[in-house]
Amino acid sequence: MRAFWLARWLVCWLLLAGPAAAQIALPAGSEPVDLTAATVLLEDPGGQMTVQQAAAQAERFMPGKASPGFSASAWWLRFRLHSTQAGTWWFDTGNRTLQEADFYVPDGHGGYVHQSAGANRPFAQRPLPTDYFVFPFTVGAGDTIDVYLRVRSTGFQGVMLRPMVWQPHAYQARQRWEQTQWVLYLGMALTLAAFNLMLWLYQREADNLIYVLSLFAIVWTTSSAAGGYGSAFQMLWPESPLFEQSSAVMSVLFVCVLTPLFISRILRLWRVIPRVSMVLWTFVVINCLTSIVLAAMTMMKVPNAAAQMQTIYIIGGLLWQPIFPLLGYGIVLCALRGDRFARFVVVAYLPAIAASTYTSMQNVRGEPPSLVFIMYGAAFELLVMALALADRFNQERLQKMAAQEALVQTLRRSEQELEQKVTQRTLELNREQNKTKELLYNILPVELAEELSNTGQAQPARHESATVLFTDFAGFTAMAGTMPADRMIAELNEIFAAFDDIADECGVEKIKTIGDAYMAAAGLPKPCSDHAQRCVRAGLKMIAYIEERNRRNPFKWTLRVGIHSGPVVAGVVGKRKYAFDIWGDTVNIASRMESSGEGMRVNVSAYTSDLAKEEFECEYRGKVAAKGKGEIDMYFIKAKNNQEPAASGSMAG
Repeated sequence: MRAFWLARWLVCWLLLAGPAAAQIALPAGSEPVDLTAATVLLEDPGGQMTVQQAAAQAERFMPGKASPGFSASAWWLRFRLHSTQAGTWWFDTGNRTLQEADFYVPDGHGGYVHQSAGANRPFAQRPLPTDYFVFPFTVGAGDTIDVYLRVRSTGFQGVMLRPMVWQPHAYQARQRWEQTQWVLYLGMALTLAAFNLMLWLYQREADNLIYVLSLFAIVWTTSSAAGGYGSAFQMLWPESPLFEQSSAVMSVLFVCVLTPLFISRILRLWRVIPRVSMVLWTFVVINCLTSIVLAAMTMMKVPNAAAQMQTIYIIGGLLWQPIFPLLGYGIVLCALRGDRFARFVVVAYLPAIAASTYTSMQNVRGEPPSLVFIMYGAAFELLVMALALADRFNQERLQKMAAQEALVQTLRRSEQELEQKVTQRTLELNREQNKTKELLYNILPVELAEELSNTGQAQPARHESATVLFTDFAGFTAMAGTMPADRMIAELNEIFAAFDDIADECGVEKIKTIGDAYMAAAGLPKPCSDHAQRCVRAGLKMIAYIEERNRRNPFKWTLRVGIHSGPVVAGVVGKRKYAFDIWGDTVNIASRMESSGEGMRVNVSAYTSDLAKEEFECEYRGKVAAKGKGEIDMYFIKAKNNQEPAASGSMAG
C-alpha cells in the first residue's frame, strides 16, 4: 500500500513539474526541431494578459496540443530552449492565418524583446518575408531561455500551429523549394488554362469555358484556402490583408460551384442520378451561403465575432464533406456504365477529392492542414483533365477571330477592374488620412498636430512664461497593495478621465500621466496671460472632485497638487509613437511643489502666488526644504478672493 501511494505521489509530481522541466535543444544543423510535443499552454479568455503576467503564472501552463483549434481566446505557448552555441534561429509558427501572433524573447535585463505579426497587416510588416509567421531570435552559448508565443484568432479560422525552430539558411532553402513548386504549379495551370481557352474559342462549347473557370478556382483555392500553399499573398496582393483572409472562403465558394457544375454538365449527372444531384446541389447552395457570410463578416471587420464566425466555418466545413463524395459516386457510376470521358474524370478527380476531404477534416479538427497534398492532387487533376478535354478537340472552329474577340473583352474587363481598384484605393487612402488626423488630435495639441500633419514635423519652442501642474495621491503604494488590480485601474481611469475634463474646462493642456501622477501645463503651446490662474483653478477643481468622490466611494483618495510657473521648452518627441512633452527646471520645481505639499491642498511657488494673487488668496508657508532645490518659499491656495475656501485643507494620510 505504501508503494502504491509513493507511486501515485511521483506521478502527480511529474505531471505538475512536467511543463516547467521540458527543455528543447536548438538545432545545430539543417534539420528543424519540432516543438509540438514540448508545448505548454495557458488560456487567456479576455486576451488582455501581458507577457509579464503570463510569465508570473508559470504554474498554470499545462501540456497540451500546439493547436488549440477553434477558440476566441488568446493562447500563450511557452517553450524552454537551450543552445550549446551562440547564434540566431528562426521560430516558425507553422501558421499564416492568425490575426494576432506575438513572440517574446528575454532581453537579458528582466524584460522581453517583442515581435508581432498578424493576418490583418500587409505582408511587408512581417518580421521576416516568409509565407508563415516566423520570428528571428538570438541565444548565447550555453543559455537556456523561456520564449513565449501569444496567438489569437479573431476571424473564422482556428488556432492551428506547428511550432518549429530552424536554422535561417535551412528555412530559406525550404521556402525557396516550396515557392519553386508553387510557381511551377501556377505555370502549369496557366498553360492548361490557355490551351483550354483556345479550345473554347474554337468550339464555342460552354464545357471548355466552365473548365477554365473551374481551373482558376482550383488554383485560387490551393493558394488561399486554410492559409493556402505558396506565396500568393507575398507575390500577388501583399497590400490587401483583408482580401487575403476572405480568399480562404471566397475561393472555396467558386470551386464549390464550378467544379460540380463542370462535371455535372460533362457527364449529364442530373439525368443519371437526379435525386443524388438534387442532394448534391442542396449542399452546394448551403455551403455557398456560409462562405458568403464569412467573407462579408471578414471584409466588414465585424468586432468580437470570432466565436460566431468559427461556428459558421465549422458548419460550412461539415457541409463541404458530402459534396465531393457525392460527386465521386456519380463519376464512378458513369464510368461503370461505359462513359469514356467519365473514366478520365475518375482518374483525374479521385486523388484531388481524397486530398480535399483529408485536409478539410484536418481543418475542422483544428489541425494545421497538409496543403501540399491539395497542390499535388490539383496538379494531377489539371493534367489529366487537360488530356480529357483535348480528346474533345475540334479543329473546325475558327480560332483566330474568336481569340481576338476574347482578348479584347479580357482587356476591357481588366481596365474596368483597374479603374474600380484605383477608385477604391483612393477612398481607402482618404479614410486612413482622416483617421491619422483624428489620432494626432487625440495625442497632441491641435496646433502641433496641424503642423505635424502639414509639414511632417513639429518644431520645439521655448515658452518664457508658463505654469506646470503636478498631482499625486498620498499613500498610493499602500492602497495599491490592498486594492484589487482591476479595481485600482478602474479607479485611476475614472479619476484621470475626470481630470482630463477639468483640464479642458480650465484651458489647461494635459501633458501625460506617470503612474498615479498627473501632469499638465498652461500657457503652451499657445501663450496666454492667465496661465497661473488656469492651473490653480484646475487644481482646486481636482481636489473638489476627489472630495466629492470620497463622500460616495469606499476607497478614499488623498490628492496633493503642486504648481510652479516659469520658462519651459515644449516639443514633440518620437519617430513612430509621438509624444508631446515639456522640459526645464520649471518642471522639476513644480514636481517639488507637489511632493512638498499636503493632502487635499494646492501648494504653489512664490512666483505662481504673485501671478495668481489677484484672483486667489494665498497663505504663506515659509521656506520649505525641497529635494535637490534647497529651501523654497511656498504658499497654500486658501480660497478664491471674496469667496468661501475652495478646498477643505485636510492633511495627507
